[in-house]
Order: sequence, then structure tokens, then C-alpha cells
Amino acid sequence: MTVQTILELGAESSSVLCTEDGRVVLQQTLPLGTASLARQWMGHTPPTPLDIEHAIEVTEDVVMPLAAKLARTEQLQLSGSGAALILQGVGAAPDAVLHWSLDEVEGLFNRIAMVSQGRPIGHEALPTAPEFYAAMVIVRECLHHLRFGEVVVSSQPYATGRMRQG
Repeated sequence: MTVQTILELGAESSSVLCTEDGRVVLQQTLPLGTASLARQWMGHTPPTPLDIEHAIEVTEDVVMPLAAKLARTEQLQLSGSGAALILQGVGAAPDAVLHWSLDEVEGLFNRIAMVSQGRPIGHEALPTAPEFYAAMVIVRECLHHLRFGEVVVSSQPYATGRMRQG
């Protein structure tokens, strides 16, 4: 059985698509996007620890109910404008495809946490856009609460087709 889980991370909302052997078993729109999360909870540049904590809480509330609905897979495929933000934020080419383990995502998130606690942003070579931080919160929380071991980041749509995003 081939199971595929795709998160199309949009600016105002996102979509989750889960397929088994090419059949859609779950397709759900999430009221969570990089711009909407940043606008609501990331009022500082860079975000403060409290900004990030609020963003994590909101993201957990949206993501955790999916855990019971998704088929267990090791890999989350991330696409959409949120994936493009992440690629740009880490200095990758727009058409790059990044494979990150949970530990690598945590490493980047720890750098974000250090910047939020006052480390000069230039020391970590991170962008200043709050939407980048929002995208990383969403990815991290999806990996943790939906039990993925890795994420594949690509701004291009996956083979199952492009989903509508907000």
C-alpha cells in the first residue's frame, strides 16, 4: 500500500490531502495559513517567544484533530506558497526540493527560538518576514502531532495534482 500525505500550505488557509494507492482518503481545508497566522500572532519582527508560543497553540488546535484521521506515513510532502517561503528563507533555489528529518526541522526551529530570544538575526542568517516563522511553526507542529519523521519541501505541486489554497 502506498500512502501519501500532502500539506499545501497557503497564505490564508491550507489543504491536507491523504491518498492510499492513488485513492483520496482524506481531503480537508485547514483554517491556517502563513499570512493569517503571522497577522494574528506574530506582531514583532522577529517574533518574540510569546508570539511563537501563541502561534504554536493555535496551530496545535487545528492540527491535532487530524492525527486520528490520517493514515500513518513517515513523510509529509509540503507544497504551496508556504513551502516557497521556507525555500526562500533558507536560501534554497525556488525550484529546489529539500528533504528534512524531524531533527533538521528542530535544529532550524531552535535557531528561530534563539533569534526570538534576542540573538541577532544576522548571526543565524534567517529572514525577517513573520510569514516565514509562521510557516516553520506549522511545519514543526505537523511533524510532531501527526507523527511524521521527515518533510519534503517543494513549492511545486505534487503528482496527485494541485489543491486549492487560500
